[in-house]
Amino acid sequence: MAQSLPRKRSFIRKILLAFFCVAVLAWFASPRKALPIELHLKVNENHLLVPADYIPRYMLNLYGQAKNRRGLLLQAEWKKGKLQPYIDPHDNTAIWISHQDEVSILVQHFRTNTPEEKYQLSQRFTSIWMPKRKLMAGRYGLLRYEHNDLPQREKEDVVSAFYEQDLYLYPSRQQIETQIVCDADVFPDPGTARAAALQQRGKFVINPRCSHEIFFHGLKDSHIQIGYFRSHLHEWREIEQAVVELLDSFRQAP
Repeated sequence: MAQSLPRKRSFIRKILLAFFCVAVLAWFASPRKALPIELHLKVNENHLLVPADYIPRYMLNLYGQAKNRRGLLLQAEWKKGKLQPYIDPHDNTAIWISHQDEVSILVQHFRTNTPEEKYQLSQRFTSIWMPKRKLMAGRYGLLRYEHNDLPQREKEDVVSAFYEQDLYLYPSRQQIETQIVCDADVFPDPGTARAAALQQRGKFVINPRCSHEIFFHGLKDSHIQIGYFRSHLHEWREIEQAVVELLDSFRQAP
């Protein structure tokens, strides 16, 4: 009698294991719902047909549920002067390499449709960044405003993610059409000799990025913010134009 109990338990375990294996096989054999190729979205009352490749995978189901979204996040890649869907390598590649050409595109809800409203919004945005900055030599056709605290900026001890950034405006402070905020020059670009030297000395080196505000575009009730590595700042005009054209290509008739 004592020997039959362990045998009975062993038999039950085998049955449960068999049921588990059958369930797993059935799950793998069951048909999967294919990921959508395109999504019909309504964003800030704009009817858009967005290729799924531009939408982060974790957002696909979320975007398919709302009737009218107040925002839209897209991921793209800037390669050889063209904007294309971003492909995540899903490996241990360093971020500054795997994301060096990534362009994030955020469509936000703002009721700015006329040129006057867009200029007012740009002035409001710039007023947040302008204090304690002075005009320096321009770059890439942009006005450049640098933080006044130059002695502090020159200290390598401040190589952190929380220091003041540089402000870039186009075409003028009175009539702003584009605003870009980038990590200051004190942060070296990854892969450079200075970045390597700082890392060898135990300094924390960030991946310098830019946040790029686009005020003039074709979407109604919307504002566009894009982000990319500072190493692409010299291509700001081409990237901006490509983003506006990409979003315009998504637009559909109501």
